Amino acid sequence: MKRILSLSLAVLLGLTGCAGPGAVSSPQRTAVDGAQSAPGYWNPALMALSQPVYPEFPRQPQFPEEGGEGAWEAYHEAYDKYMDALAALRGDDGGITELEHAILNTFAAKSVNLALEGHEGENAVYSPLSLWSALAMLARCAGGDSRQQVLDAIGADSVETLQGQAERLWRALYTDDGQSALILANSIWLNRNLQGNYDHKTLDILARKFYAGTYSVPMGSGEADEVITNWVGEQTKGLIGGDQPVVQTAPETLALLVSSLYYKAAWQDEFNADRTEEDIFTGAAGQETKVDFMHKTKDDDFIRRDGYQAARLATHLGEMVFVLPDEGVTPESLLQKEDFLARLEFYGDAALWGEVRWSVPKFDVNSDLDLLETLKAMGITDLPDYNRADLSALTDLDAFLSQAKQLARVKVDEDGVEAAAVTILDVATCALPPEPTEVCVMDLDRPFLFVIRTQDVPLFIGIVNQI
Repeated sequence: MKRILSLSLAVLLGLTGCAGPGAVSSPQRTAVDGAQSAPGYWNPALMALSQPVYPEFPRQPQFPEEGGEGAWEAYHEAYDKYMDALAALRGDDGGITELEHAILNTFAAKSVNLALEGHEGENAVYSPLSLWSALAMLARCAGGDSRQQVLDAIGADSVETLQGQAERLWRALYTDDGQSALILANSIWLNRNLQGNYDHKTLDILARKFYAGTYSVPMGSGEADEVITNWVGEQTKGLIGGDQPVVQTAPETLALLVSSLYYKAAWQDEFNADRTEEDIFTGAAGQETKVDFMHKTKDDDFIRRDGYQAARLATHLGEMVFVLPDEGVTPESLLQKEDFLARLEFYGDAALWGEVRWSVPKFDVNSDLDLLETLKAMGITDLPDYNRADLSALTDLDAFLSQAKQLARVKVDEDGVEAAAVTILDVATCALPPEPTEVCVMDLDRPFLFVIRTQDVPLFIGIVNQI
């Protein structure tokens, strides 16, 4: 028999960070360096049933600037300790498996065109990893055919396998060394105004395997919308979550599954700000805008294929691939090719070597994507249907998936890249119906596409049609 946590959510109003009878108990989340919010920004202890503990990330030692042989011996000793600590954090597997690479890249390839559909000619940013993480939590909450549809969509053979993949993925990607950051943050928000039973095992697994905090808020109120927005703002370092709420809850909202992704990394070879010059960017509709362009030239690999050319810039946490379509070819049409992302490989016969002359506009783009139709097109059809949805692994209340949305933002300047995304899945009760050499000139003065990835995992895929 399932272990059911019987919660009268009105009673949870009195919980202040300590687990009540039967509630999930786990240590309070320790503050990650640089992640603490300003005093009074939000107070999770007032509504937290549990908060995940993030492991302390080791600090990489710096090269000695002076001190001779002794300084270098101390550096090598410190570096060995750093690598040992990093290996301990990553776990026995030490990284993402080949199968998991294939799963995540296949999910990105089949979902990106669906996610960006209807945004032709607009700026758009999509994070396949953020959506995958949110759907992984949803699979844990679903049952029967509803669960199987989610598992099929994200490429998992069972929920048990998925839980191991989610935990390993989190540890393999997690970075927060004070200079670079890559943090997946998950949470589940319960409606404290509703009476209901919640599965203790599911909430416990979300906390342990998905590093998800559990919170209780009065859905349908400005207070709930504000605190959820502030949580998103803290996790994304203010890139998302400002004056406008990221979500508007309703009284019938039973729970929200929220998965955020924050990425920050400097270029390995920074742009010289003295070479930044104003030039013209021609948008998708032919409009011309004066924009600051960053410039540099370096020898590197690049790709030249029918319809586009591509080159990459290394960061201290992966790389950013820029794709420049040929004149008359739209970024959207490239993404419609099923193998497009898989072919962005800079090795083997496909790669050319030569001088890459970069002219990159500084940009700050964001988007708000409605992903419910995307999920349906990927085969997740039961959960959005209140007559067929099965969320019995989360609650004994009748519930369905009423909304799926993603907010994302990417900033690029001379120093590097900062990006964030948050995926929100809204679970509602069924009280209401649902709603040499070669020369490659990367002059990005017209609509272009970009991919941010780490360890070959696509984190963000975006289109810049206007600046």
